Amino acid sequence: MSEGLAREVAEEFVVAELAGVKTHGIGKLVSLNLGDLNAAPKIQEHGALLSIDGCRGNGFKLFREIAGMLIERCPRNGISAAFVHNFSRYSSLYPYTSRVAKAGYATLLANSAGPAAVTPFGSVDPLTGTNPICFSFPKPKGQVQTFDFATSEVVWGAIRQAAIEGKALPTGPFLDAAGDVTTIPSEVNAVRGFGGRKGFALNLAIEILAGILPGGRAGMECESEFDCGAFFIAIDPKFAGAGAEGFAQGLERLLVAVRGSRPEDPSVPVRAPGDRGRNSISLDRDHERKILVPDTVIEMMRRMAAGESVAELASNPLFN
Repeated sequence: MSEGLAREVAEEFVVAELAGVKTHGIGKLVSLNLGDLNAAPKIQEHGALLSIDGCRGNGFKLFREIAGMLIERCPRNGISAAFVHNFSRYSSLYPYTSRVAKAGYATLLANSAGPAAVTPFGSVDPLTGTNPICFSFPKPKGQVQTFDFATSEVVWGAIRQAAIEGKALPTGPFLDAAGDVTTIPSEVNAVRGFGGRKGFALNLAIEILAGILPGGRAGMECESEFDCGAFFIAIDPKFAGAGAEGFAQGLERLLVAVRGSRPEDPSVPVRAPGDRGRNSISLDRDHERKILVPDTVIEMMRRMAAGESVAELASNPLFN
């Protein structure tokens, strides 16, 4: 991995820590399989659509390259899309959608995130991935508004984080092999989907569009991260009807309306999605803030720096 890319990736994990999103912080870094850093993706271009086999390559590197491809191609047709499979995990989605949105395009990225973890509504058996989805919208002066969330009730990374910190899991979302609620990380077999029937419908749609459609696998057929897939779409507001300026103005009016709506609790103001997300963190502004990293993670980082694979995390499906 180049020094520049390594710095960008490291900053992602620090930003997550500063934002309080420890499930995507430094603890996640030590459990990642970085894939083949020298892999060359196989790309087929069909008009505005790219079909990409990542060839087990590094997801951080690959999706930065794909973001650049979408930015380059979007002005040609007003839209560009990539359907991708066979790559290592790239942690958070927002760095890639934000990159495209800062170029002026409305952006959507979703990935299947198996192997099986999420239960269908009404079931206790794991079947689909936690399947995150992320939207980023361009605003004036290079700013973006980002909605980034998993379609499980709690992210799977909460298991890893609880194990690393020696803590119990929250009561309710996680189930053991018998289908009973558990708070013990080592006993988890599944996590509930979010939002009832409708939430699972969204989770399943992502499994189909990001897993099966790009050429990956889905459901119980998904055995590793390299069986997963993603779809990444960029839309140019100039071609969609609103125009760039009209879109920016309409977006701002809507966000202002959300924030100005009456709160259920008068002491808690209403916020728009993304108002307090990782995009709100500035390392230039927040670089003196401290983060607390467990001793277990520090030791794993030392081992990684020495060239060792931290096998007890990287090979454990509960931690990925």
